[in-house]
Amino acid sequence: MAVSQGVASLDSRAERERAYAQAAGRQALICSLSGGVDSATSALVAQRALPGRAVALLLPCSSEEELRGERGKDIDDAGRVAGQLAMPSATINLSDLWHQAVTVYRQGVERLREQGVAVDAAQVEWAVNNLKPTLRMMTAGFFADALHGLTVGTDNAIENFLGYFSVRGDGIADRQPIRDCTKAEVRDLAASGGLPDDLVQRTPTAGLWPGQTDEGELGFSYDQADALFVWLLARHVEGPDPVMDPTMTVRAAAVDALVARADLPVPAAIAHRIIAQNRRTQFKRRADDLAAVLERRGLAAGRPSEA
Repeated sequence: MAVSQGVASLDSRAERERAYAQAAGRQALICSLSGGVDSATSALVAQRALPGRAVALLLPCSSEEELRGERGKDIDDAGRVAGQLAMPSATINLSDLWHQAVTVYRQGVERLREQGVAVDAAQVEWAVNNLKPTLRMMTAGFFADALHGLTVGTDNAIENFLGYFSVRGDGIADRQPIRDCTKAEVRDLAASGGLPDDLVQRTPTAGLWPGQTDEGELGFSYDQADALFVWLLARHVEGPDPVMDPTMTVRAAAVDALVARADLPVPAAIAHRIIAQNRRTQFKRRADDLAAVLERRGLAAGRPSEA
């Protein structure tokens, strides 16, 4: 499958990562494989950048029941990717560590509750599940230190635009080789690298709880988010008024006019939902995110990204 015009190829991405690692004096790239297409594509880039020195970590972190089902399939698929790419790999089961940490943290929550601190039980359960990506990134960080390397993240442009990532997990990876790509473009890169179609088209999930899928949680499809994101970038660079601020957040003053346009690529209700997700997660993004994605998508000659 050909990569979309204007989207950097696997080889050019690999050259960028190779140059960065060499300039930093780093000798390895640490990839956490989840079984999904994003982590597989990031691993493709890393393996081409530093053949034999891109290391795959398989990091199960779930209940035993889940590991016999959905999460076990994740590990099997991650292993298939590592095998196909001939990457040195290690499987490290973080499940016991997760359970132990949750027990200790729940005790801390109870101590705070006893002192009058308001505690939302549902938010505590969210924190319990969101601890998983934090533990995985902590583990990747250990191996980056041990092997004098860099951690490789898996965030794509849509996850970044939506704030659909953990700021204490993959959000702090040293490198983000696919952060300029839509979900469809990630799949195209994966296919161009020879990954099997069932992995390329695998249903996206963060694996935080049984049955969880990205699209089910978000309430819209990646195809819809892709279409709106690319359209918003085009509207931003064509002017006359800026659509997004430097953190790649849609400006409040622009929302109504955008959603009222006849060329809106998704239904208005979906556009409102996507933009609301983008706006409430502004705190997760950095002040240079818009400039970076415009530059890497060849749009930097358009409207400046400054406020």
